[in-house]
Amino acid sequence: MNPDDPHPVLLTARSAVLLIFFMPSDYINRPQWVVLAALADSIQAQLGSLVRVLRIDEEGHPDVVQTFTITQTPTFVLLRRGVELWRQQGLSDKATLVGLIRGLLADDPVKNQLLT
Repeated sequence: MNPDDPHPVLLTARSAVLLIFFMPSDYINRPQWVVLAALADSIQAQLGSLVRVLRIDEEGHPDVVQTFTITQTPTFVLLRRGVELWRQQGLSDKATLVGLIRGLLADDPVKNQLLT
């Protein structure tokens, strides 16, 4: 990401991050982009402060895409404290994704230790 960005993403140590990698909006598959953007907003709304959802545009952030070795979009990557907890390529429905993310974060021993 751009180190000169005047609006950096600030996260608490306890928060998790869901990265959603996708093609730019001007890509040939615009309907999928619209669906993915709505899905990202919906996941963020449902999970609230449990996770921060970030959309990563392949064209705008090629270094991030390369760092995560993304070969297909969309790809979902869940991180906590810089550690990848889960990855999925391809679309899924909101209920499945939210349930999976909640389950993974509930099973996180680091989170459970911090909360006790």
